[in-house]
Amino acid sequence: MKILLSSYVHWWNAEAAYAATLGEVLRDDGHQVWMLTRPGTRNHDALQSRGLDVITEFPLWSRRPREVMRGIRALKDFQRREGIEIVNVFRSREMAWHLLAARGEDAPALVKTRGSAQPIRGGWLNRKLHRDWCHGHIASCEVVRADLLSSLGLPPDRVRTIYYPTEVAPLPGAEQRRAAKSRLMEELGLPPGAMVLGIVGRARPEKGQHLLIEACAELNARHPSLALLVLDKHYDDPPQFREKVQARTAELGLSHRVRWLGFRDDVRDVMALIDVGVIPSVTSEMNCRVAVEFFSAGVPVVAFPTGALPEVVEEGVSGRVTESHEPAALARTLEPLLSDRDLRERLGAGARKQAETRFSRERFLEESLKALENALRRR
Repeated sequence: MKILLSSYVHWWNAEAAYAATLGEVLRDDGHQVWMLTRPGTRNHDALQSRGLDVITEFPLWSRRPREVMRGIRALKDFQRREGIEIVNVFRSREMAWHLLAARGEDAPALVKTRGSAQPIRGGWLNRKLHRDWCHGHIASCEVVRADLLSSLGLPPDRVRTIYYPTEVAPLPGAEQRRAAKSRLMEELGLPPGAMVLGIVGRARPEKGQHLLIEACAELNARHPSLALLVLDKHYDDPPQFREKVQARTAELGLSHRVRWLGFRDDVRDVMALIDVGVIPSVTSEMNCRVAVEFFSAGVPVVAFPTGALPEVVEEGVSGRVTESHEPAALARTLEPLLSDRDLRERLGAGARKQAETRFSRERFLEESLKALENALRRR
């Protein structure tokens, strides 16, 4: 198939990563794929680094009507010239322009992929455009799918849930992992036998680092070997939140147990040495990239009941989900895993199994092809 993926996301977030991964698996399966994005953005750089065919000459992001209309006409010519069969749109802002570019004889099938926590506009025009002009919808999780069905009045067979996948590499043996963890603990100035929690995400309030610190304070008396690694995503976020959390960490007497590692090129290697991954996000989480990356390393996850996390983290199989968004609930949910090595190992094995099956790139490709082929038939 000849497929155009429209990913005008400016930064490198979960939505951009989803589109890029879809482009990779389709390309590797032998399909011809173009990635449509905005030049000079983090997303543009990431797509190029993955060796994908990137196009930037259709400025559908512009706020100038004449520029947008020229872009629509040029995009329509490109689709006709290249024989594009399917256009998959990721950002809602450009959806109307893609609908216009996909009208007429021999126009491509149009698919909308949604992974946003923002409420869907359910007005009559939006409902009509999505029902009558769009040939298929992909949701990143069941929460998003339910919103699409209720807000847009779509038939259930028009919306397929496809979770973000993870790469599954061979895991190191137990002895090799112990040696690697000891080296990391020495590098960070932590005891070699530390019980290590880990959180990966931007240093922002919605990611919940401050709530995890409070939970660690509750656990510290019963688990004096507890340590926390805080890994940032590669963004230049303002330092005020990080500094505030670090000050609170010092107030609680935990500074000797908490390490802010910032961004590291070996983040996946570090994640594999963590005993329990923690995702205390209070908003969004409709793709849950970090959760499935922990799974691929065989690391169980404890998460807040936010977004798709209760779907992705299967209770008692790959981890635990808290009953609320409070630090006390997080501490209570972490407690059994910190106390019971067998439980950690069982949940870690379950997490790895989920990565190999439910969240594999092979399954992601299979489900995506079904969605795209169904859209072609509807066209």
